[in-house]
Amino acid sequence: MATVIQGSLDRLHEYLRSGRWDEAVNLYERELDREERQESATKLAYAVALIRVGRIGSGVNLLTFDLLAAPHARTHLRKFVLPALIDAGRLECAVTILQKVLELYPDSIEDYRLLGSLVGRLGRTDETIELARKVIEIEPYDALGQAAYIQRLLNAGRTEEAGDHARQLGDQLLDHPRLTTMGLLALTRSGRADRAGSLASGIDPESVADEQLAGAVVRALAETGRTGEAVETGEALVARGWNEPTLRSYLAQAYMSSVVQDRYEKALPHLEAGIALAPSNALMHYTLGEALLRLRRYSDALAPLAKSVELQPKVPQARALYARALKQAGHYGEAAREFRMLLKLQPTSGNWHRYAAGALAQAGRRGEASALFDEFVLRRTAKLPETFEQGLKQLWMRVDEVEIPQPRLDWAWTLRSSDEPVDRAEWDRAAKWGHLADHYLLDWLECRGDRAHEAMMRLGELDEVENAFAQIDRSKGMILASAHIGAMYAGPLALELLGIPCRWLASTPSVARTEYANSLISTSDQDDMQVARAFMQSLREGYAVVVAVDGAINLAAPRISFEGQEITYSTFAARTAHRLGVPSAFVAPYWRGERIGFTVERLPDPIEGEESSVFEDRWRDAYLQSLRAFIGGDPRNLRLSGGIWRHVR
Repeated sequence: MATVIQGSLDRLHEYLRSGRWDEAVNLYERELDREERQESATKLAYAVALIRVGRIGSGVNLLTFDLLAAPHARTHLRKFVLPALIDAGRLECAVTILQKVLELYPDSIEDYRLLGSLVGRLGRTDETIELARKVIEIEPYDALGQAAYIQRLLNAGRTEEAGDHARQLGDQLLDHPRLTTMGLLALTRSGRADRAGSLASGIDPESVADEQLAGAVVRALAETGRTGEAVETGEALVARGWNEPTLRSYLAQAYMSSVVQDRYEKALPHLEAGIALAPSNALMHYTLGEALLRLRRYSDALAPLAKSVELQPKVPQARALYARALKQAGHYGEAAREFRMLLKLQPTSGNWHRYAAGALAQAGRRGEASALFDEFVLRRTAKLPETFEQGLKQLWMRVDEVEIPQPRLDWAWTLRSSDEPVDRAEWDRAAKWGHLADHYLLDWLECRGDRAHEAMMRLGELDEVENAFAQIDRSKGMILASAHIGAMYAGPLALELLGIPCRWLASTPSVARTEYANSLISTSDQDDMQVARAFMQSLREGYAVVVAVDGAINLAAPRISFEGQEITYSTFAARTAHRLGVPSAFVAPYWRGERIGFTVERLPDPIEGEESSVFEDRWRDAYLQSLRAFIGGDPRNLRLSGGIWRHVR
């Protein structure tokens, strides 16, 4: 009888090997007797054949524990059954079988791997993480198992756990390219920048033998601020033939964040190569558009930015840059449409109202622009307190809610001029209060212009300021160079109180119906040439023109190095002072105790016969010296937004 059973089994196995599933089923059901059908080996072959002919439920039900314990059972399942179930989308059936197998073979790493992959595809996140953990509990030095565990934690949003696990692995992260890749990603995302940067920095580009790792190394270097290393390493990896989207993307971003010459031009070919590899990568389209904008190639920037918006329509940053590009390219109506869309995405953001109204005005739709800005003012007015003093006192209750990018606070902390002991937490709170106070001043001036005198009551004695201005010959006009510092919006009040006729360059659209807006030269609804003409004309008419030298809406505005950072800096004020021979001064309102003071410091006058470039350098150095001294003082006068703060990293 044994010989008969072996012969039937041999035929069944032959049918399985050749994929003759129907014949295997027919043999079992029609030719074998009862005793032959009860043999575990023949029943196993029959179960396999049933599953392959589509009678999946019947086949799976036959796979009892005693059958799965039969010789060759696991081999048959992995070769004939599980791939077929997975291809047919019958993942639950495959999971059921694997769970039974693992009860019999609890140390089977490969079965845990496959089961973890399947339950992950079924959306059972916590279960797939536990299965990955089981693999590394059985074999802690399984590099691919460690990589899978970290990846599943990241996919589940458990970033801190992923980063902590990667940190604990130490040098084991270098055991396999996949593990190194996931480890770098986990360390970077979880804020362990120092560990990620030092790990990536220690990897020799010559030793990288995996394109995913090539991208991860450059990404880690770029995201941890090691832009110089990211550029050098990235170029070395590209030279070795690695051509991967992440590598190209972060190499380009590293160039754009660096201080190398022609950085935007050097970023372009990497972005173009990256987009060719990953045409649906929204970040690369966005970055390409930004690079082109910074190169003043406004029209060229429109296509990649439009694509970026198409790929991520609900991301405000992408739409904002596209809107700004449209505005710079002269497509004002389309820019207004995009800014209006931003109002729907971020209805509480004040900038979008200003930009949308400005674009509408430039498009000739001034009535619509006025209505939009009026509605913006009306909504803010309803939230203001009854008196100016009441609102100012309430700001301290909001300080802990203020979100300021940490690099700005950290940089400003290093610039403190006083060596006296200061509590960092209280210093931060004071800096945040100053941020709130200046924006509150703007709200009051725009929304309660008829009661601006309440804010004026905060101005201190201005006798010294008046004396300083009295010593300046203002017959040709005067340039007052400021920055995004101090109680900036108190400036118009101070100059009005001093009786100095002035004009202000500001982003408020000219359609604003406020007393404050009457003295504005709007950068929001005029192009660069129009602003420059208005600036020059105001000087010729004898006005003092106030300009934040560190401010620029145009992304192509030049930058200079300042105290270890890059700041936007316009040479226009210095060039105009030289060209027209007008006097200039550094000015800034500031909090002094409970009152607002006003700094006036003369800036250099041109010397007869002095070349413009020489004068501009002298003027810039004096301006930066005054700026440096100012931001080293009371933290309430930092302001922390716009201008010099925009690019702090």
